[in-house]
Amino acid sequence: MTANLNIKKTVDYLLSLESIYILVLVILNIVNLCLFYKNKNLILLNGIILFIVYYLISKREDKKILLLAVTHFAIWGVIIESFIITKTKNTLYYKDPTPPFNVPLWLIPIYALFCITALYTYNLFKILLTK
Repeated sequence: MTANLNIKKTVDYLLSLESIYILVLVILNIVNLCLFYKNKNLILLNGIILFIVYYLISKREDKKILLLAVTHFAIWGVIIESFIITKTKNTLYYKDPTPPFNVPLWLIPIYALFCITALYTYNLFKILLTK
């Protein structure tokens, strides 16, 4: 009986409007990267716009917390990745980084997207595995 409830809750979660928003956000970010890979500023701008639109249309009750978590994760992700690249004497590198960061700044919305999808996945497993 509990397994059936969890499956129903999981399916409801997967088919929710929020899930659709996140899926569209992921797809549009992939399209953004594929179409504008030669223009790092446009990738950054489009990524920020996509995140703002998601933030505005989302019906999440924890938007302020999400904004803080995503901002924190994105900024530290870029800083730590830049640090790793510096300390490995550019063993790892990006073809066209933004000076002085050693990474392109379009990674900021990508890290934000990663954070959103990680939280989404956490919530999905929480629903699926809760007794």
